[in-house]
Amino acid sequence: MKLALQDIEDAELIERCRTELPYVMDAFSELIKRHERYVFNVCRRYFGSEDEAEDITQEVFLKVFHALPTFEGRAQFRTWLFRIAINQCHAVAEKNKHFVKHENYDSEDDFLDTLPGDDSPHQVLSDEDERDCVQRSLLHLRQQDMEILNLRFMGELSLEEIADTLSSKISATKMRFYRAMEQFKKVYEKLCM
Repeated sequence: MKLALQDIEDAELIERCRTELPYVMDAFSELIKRHERYVFNVCRRYFGSEDEAEDITQEVFLKVFHALPTFEGRAQFRTWLFRIAINQCHAVAEKNKHFVKHENYDSEDDFLDTLPGDDSPHQVLSDEDERDCVQRSLLHLRQQDMEILNLRFMGELSLEEIADTLSSKISATKMRFYRAMEQFKKVYEKLCM
């Protein structure tokens, strides 16, 4: 009995891709189906634009298509995929000068003082307003802080997978994640509360 593609593990799909691409696309299409939403979510949170996220997601999977035959499997496929996605986001951000530079501030508090505050009384945000507020807060973070939060929450990667993706030790990744969470809370409170 032959298994349907959706019942096959990533490792076997990758092996099929290595032997079948570029002529047979079924296994590659299944890989895209499995991982596209996560890559798109990371890119969308990275830039705040669905259109830009769609374009970057397509570029990521185009790079994967070309690189998959040389994928050696030393890392998990998901880790390798997200490394490509993050590199592509970095490249686009650098090209478009997309992020705020924080190096000009003596401390995080100096940076937080420059953010616009909301002096209006506290109000309950709608779901859409909440999403917008989270996105605005993420865009005010340092690039590396936003990156790790995106991988954890939008990419749904474990801290171990993030460490592999970012080529860092798990202890450093945990510390970086918790610092990024603290920074996000400060920015979110300043912008949205």
